[in-house]
Amino acid sequence: MKIREERYKIIFLSLLVLLVFSILIGVSFGSSYISIKNVYQFLSNRILNREIFSPTWKKNIEAIIWEIRVPRVLLSAITGGGLAISGVLMQCITKNPIADPYILGISSGASAGAVAVIIFGEATIGMLGITGGAFIGAIACGIIVFIIGTENGKNISTVRLILTGLAVSTIFSSITNILVYSAKNSNQVRSAVFWSMGSLGRAKWGELLIPFLALAIVFILSILLSKSLDILLLGDNTAKMVGMNIGRIKTIIILSSTILISILVALTGSIGFIGLIVPHICRYFCGSSHKKLLTLSILVGAIFLILCDTIARTIFPPRDIPIGIITSIIGGPFFLFMIGIKSFSFGGKNGRS
Repeated sequence: MKIREERYKIIFLSLLVLLVFSILIGVSFGSSYISIKNVYQFLSNRILNREIFSPTWKKNIEAIIWEIRVPRVLLSAITGGGLAISGVLMQCITKNPIADPYILGISSGASAGAVAVIIFGEATIGMLGITGGAFIGAIACGIIVFIIGTENGKNISTVRLILTGLAVSTIFSSITNILVYSAKNSNQVRSAVFWSMGSLGRAKWGELLIPFLALAIVFILSILLSKSLDILLLGDNTAKMVGMNIGRIKTIIILSSTILISILVALTGSIGFIGLIVPHICRYFCGSSHKKLLTLSILVGAIFLILCDTIARTIFPPRDIPIGIITSIIGGPFFLFMIGIKSFSFGGKNGRS
């Protein structure tokens, strides 16, 4: 047990270092390269509000770093971490190892809302309107799934919840397709398709606070409920025997996760595979203890999406590739590899807990 705890601490500290390093890489690389040394020196001066390092870079570099790349990298970290812990939560309450944050149809609702604004109101409302439309669509989808799938929280049946999410997702996807078909020009279609595949290009300092607070609240709440989540994996009957209020726990998790994903998807579009593969990667190292799993997942998810977005920004400069393409290209084969080595379980390697 002591060896396992020491191993976990080493992994945790290594991931923290890797997160800092990935942030530096994400800020350095883009359509124009900025040396990691200059990025580190400028950020040190800016964060500490002191000129520790004498500037050896051009003044316009500071604007690129602070106004464009840092917000984008931070949004990548927040989104990656949020998708990862939502994946953990969805896999737990559905007891489905291939569940992801979008299993309740949230991304389909967001896509319908965003595409509706793109097709009918982008010229007047602007990009803020797309974000707002996506959020409204996601929340509407979440409310419908919750009301029908759980009977207003009275019956948290896993099968009923998943089937409701699938049906509602199909409906909203059909609405999105109708909207795209009704587009008046190719630019609207291109914008709709690009948004639906995910993008972090709209990141601004003013848009980071709400997703960060949502992520922090859901993470803290999940850690507080981590022992209950561990018991849920043993089955609903076992949870009832120990006196746990299953309906209340699942309702809290579903609602908090839905709000978090709605906010993230509204800002970035649908980004696949992170919420699916990251929890399994972390289970391989820490087993099924949710306190450890959630902590590692938020770090690995942040690192993974930062690096994927860096690739998306640099592979065909100055154009951005939709981030969802990169996560799918990397995530798909990796997920197949995980299945091949039989680590596809809730307890890590060979079901280890």
